[in-house]
Amino acid sequence: MSSETQTTASGLFLRRSSGLVREFGGWDVFVFNTVGYALGLVLAIIPLLMAGAVPEANVLLTVAVGTVFTLFNAMTYGYLSAAMPRSGGEYVFLGRVVHPTLGFTASWGFTWSQLLGMALYASFTVNFGVAIAFLTLGNVLDSSGLVTAGEDVAKEWPTFLLGTAMILLVALILSLGPRMVRRFLNVLFIPAMLGSFVTLIVLLVTTRDEFVTKFDDFMAERAGGETYSGILASAGDAGYVDKPSTLSALILAIPIGYYIYIGFTYSSYIGGEVKEPGRNQPRIILGTLAFAAAMYLVCLWRFYEIVGQEFVNSVVYLNNNTDDGSGLPVDPVLNLFTGIMTGSTILNVIMALSFFLWNFLLLFVIATVITRNLFAWSVDRILPDAVTKVDRRFHSPWVATLIVIVASEILLVLYVFTTFFQEVSNYIVLYSIAFWATSLAAILLPYRRPEIYQSAPEFVRRKVGGVPVLVLFGVGNFILFSLVLYSALKLPAFSGPTGTDAVLFVAGIYVSGLVVYLAARAIQKRRGVDIDLAYREIPPD
Repeated sequence: MSSETQTTASGLFLRRSSGLVREFGGWDVFVFNTVGYALGLVLAIIPLLMAGAVPEANVLLTVAVGTVFTLFNAMTYGYLSAAMPRSGGEYVFLGRVVHPTLGFTASWGFTWSQLLGMALYASFTVNFGVAIAFLTLGNVLDSSGLVTAGEDVAKEWPTFLLGTAMILLVALILSLGPRMVRRFLNVLFIPAMLGSFVTLIVLLVTTRDEFVTKFDDFMAERAGGETYSGILASAGDAGYVDKPSTLSALILAIPIGYYIYIGFTYSSYIGGEVKEPGRNQPRIILGTLAFAAAMYLVCLWRFYEIVGQEFVNSVVYLNNNTDDGSGLPVDPVLNLFTGIMTGSTILNVIMALSFFLWNFLLLFVIATVITRNLFAWSVDRILPDAVTKVDRRFHSPWVATLIVIVASEILLVLYVFTTFFQEVSNYIVLYSIAFWATSLAAILLPYRRPEIYQSAPEFVRRKVGGVPVLVLFGVGNFILFSLVLYSALKLPAFSGPTGTDAVLFVAGIYVSGLVVYLAARAIQKRRGVDIDLAYREIPPD
């Protein structure tokens, strides 16, 4: 495709073609989306997250019900991506179906959530992916050197310097084009996935009695000497009460059952680079969800059969509510316990490497998504023309990539050296508003843009009882993200800060998006270009 910057015949778009190429086949999309929700990372933190946010909720039921609701999100984004196979996600969906102002504002909010995510996960990759991996390996393998390394690397300057190095590596890979990104992810996906399968196997072959014995030995030799039964007793003495699961707890926890999948629809943001999008997007998005659900349910079923939900809740309760804590050397993440279950050095190293890779590779997916959104905005003349510049050799949007890297580095500084993120940044609310709004695109597409709807693949146009299935998916998606937003504002332990400053920060992000769009429209109008007209067409391929 041409990479020249030029207007279309109608003068509405900056280019006759995007300059990007369709590099991603079905397997590539599966890898991209699986890395997007970071299977191994999420699997490790689910016990910690659930115990801290809604300890009385049944974890397996939460995941199962959350998965059912997440089907609506899968089908909403999968079907819209098939009907409008271009890059930009909700920017294209909402802008072409509902109104360009809403499309850009929602996309602006989502993109800011991902920029914040770049800083967050660059830091996480160091003080969680690296530090926790070192600490876990060091404690399980009785290596004081690894324990010291894990403690040192989590400090401010090592976190910033290593996080910066990772962001720069992301810039390098992205600058080499989508083909390199695809190959890079596909190759490193293998050891990441291998570690998750090893985790599954360890869980399948371990019994509770074996775990309790090994845990007690581990704590006696390398930690504070507490025992499995002693931790349960200490939590009870400190005030912890193991409560039965309730319906209200389940409803409050359902959004966590979605959160564990966030990122599995991210191929919708690179829709212009997916081969056979009408076939691959909905099929692979749904397949990604099915694979994730199977891994989560089997692994968590075995984990709680072996370790016990009451025990995990007790550990988190002691850590959060007592001076002495539980005595565990690190947070009770799943990979700590699977490391204790196996005495194999090789298996522990494989699982530790996998845990790091799931953190690290996520940065590449997030950065790719952001660059495509910036690119899409520029093609529609909202951002300066330079943002659409694509390298002729590698087909990479290098200006958009540079913007992402600079912004990520600034936000990394704020994350590491200030309390900005802890006080005002609610990542979950930011992106959930955009996903919630996208429901309107699915609900209204058959009625507001019948020409786009009628040209979509046949399965998108199916009806149930005379109602388009796309409309039903949109309604389900609306309900899902209404629940997510409710829980995000009720559970700071799940979503982040929820005070007045945090609410104003989220509102400020979305209001600034509206201002940017209105300013761009006014500027272009003075130049004789009505950018609203561009939204009557699907963007260039």
